[in-house]
Amino acid sequence: MTNQRGRKKGSGKTKIAIDRYFLSSKEPEEILFKLNELLFGDEAAVLRKNPRIAVNLSLIWSFGKEIRQGNTYTLSREGMFIKTPSPAEIDSEIEISFIIPGHPNLIRSLAKVVHKIEPEEANQQGLVSGMAVIFKEMDLELKDKLDQFINKRLKKWSKPPVWI
Repeated sequence: MTNQRGRKKGSGKTKIAIDRYFLSSKEPEEILFKLNELLFGDEAAVLRKNPRIAVNLSLIWSFGKEIRQGNTYTLSREGMFIKTPSPAEIDSEIEISFIIPGHPNLIRSLAKVVHKIEPEEANQQGLVSGMAVIFKEMDLELKDKLDQFINKRLKKWSKPPVWI
């Protein structure tokens, strides 16, 4: 059905839902993550046993005697990507400390670096410099809190309704 202007009835609802979906994010990473989800659907999620969320959390990581600050780019039950201009070497063990919103305790974990992107490579390829790490040791109670946080974000970020 169309109205007097030739528009399909209800056609503005989809735009409003998509606007709300994107505007609910404050960080550019979250918007990019949502855009990829809309463009590529659930194809990438099907391949992952632990879905990632885009989230910008401050953290401290240490390698040997060096202590550095960074931010998360993505987070999953098994690990995270840390944005940093000086990533540790692949196979290095680092200690990570961060706080998730709604949980007062510091989450600490030993982690292993499984991938890194140097700043030069990031600039050339339009990527984010940093490192992907997998958690090696984490208290089960804290892992449960992390799961709850991720699941809550996944529900919050579920695709907007599409009216046809």
